[in-house]
Amino acid sequence: MQRGEIEWSGVGRLEGGVVEPGVTEAYDDCRLFVDGVGPAGEAEARLTGSRGYRRVDRSLRVTDGVWADVRKNKSIPREWDAALIARTPAFLTWPVTVEVYRDAGVDDQTMLDAVRRLVADLRAVGAEVVVAADFEEEL
Repeated sequence: MQRGEIEWSGVGRLEGGVVEPGVTEAYDDCRLFVDGVGPAGEAEARLTGSRGYRRVDRSLRVTDGVWADVRKNKSIPREWDAALIARTPAFLTWPVTVEVYRDAGVDDQTMLDAVRRLVADLRAVGAEVVVAADFEEEL
């Protein structure tokens, strides 16, 4: 190891030379695919109206340091051919995605708990939800 280099064990996240215990890159973000609650604006309105989420700038605050952006699913190709449709999981074409991310320093367990809460709240307002994240098996 050269002078000035930082030794890192891979446990925790290395941010500016500081290892944050309990924080790994696998929990930095996730995407929820959502169906059954109308367009993105309606999904967000249901979360803010009946589930108590608060909008801050362009995001919804899930909990301290964890945020969700409710958006129209723009990853759907404009034109589909039959072969592509046949091999594409249906949830990838659902109309709404929710990007969940966290601020620096928010630990993995807080992120996991926030995603669990968000999924449960979306289901409580009638949505179908599929989680795409490195930690989805833990939900």
